Amino acid sequence: MFAISLGERRDPNANEAGPGVATVRGVSACPEISAPRTGASALGFSLVEVLVAVGVVSVLVAGAAGLLTGASGAIRTGRASTTATLLAMQKVEQLRADPAVASGSLTGTHEDTVAEDGTPGPAFLRRWTITPATGVPAGAIVVVEVFVSRAGRVAELHALVGAGTP
Repeated sequence: MFAISLGERRDPNANEAGPGVATVRGVSACPEISAPRTGASALGFSLVEVLVAVGVVSVLVAGAAGLLTGASGAIRTGRASTTATLLAMQKVEQLRADPAVASGSLTGTHEDTVAEDGTPGPAFLRRWTITPATGVPAGAIVVVEVFVSRAGRVAELHALVGAGTP
């Protein structure tokens, strides 16, 4: 442990320094006299140890950055899939409420583009096909597909509309 003293108080074990000069117990004022510490008493790290530690930390940080990039992509994909499924369910509910679809008089393939909140926009393409249901009076089979821009089909939903379906 080091002790620092200032002023006139003199330590008999310390080298003589003038008044007002700080003296440190165990430290020689002349660097030629004090030998460098070695072994277990040495304090600090060597340059090689520091460089190895920096290298290990940089490899770990680079790996973590790769994991974060992958996780970000998975979150985006999951969000697009969830949104596409909700948009398909929304279109099925709209078609169930349309009496022309329930009666089987409206058939064919139709499409629209919608944003994430279901309003018109370019983010998602919804395509639905309405075909009369065979063997079911006043009913239609509806297939709704939802595509994400530049990603392909994300969701597909089949539903029976009309004929007393809830």
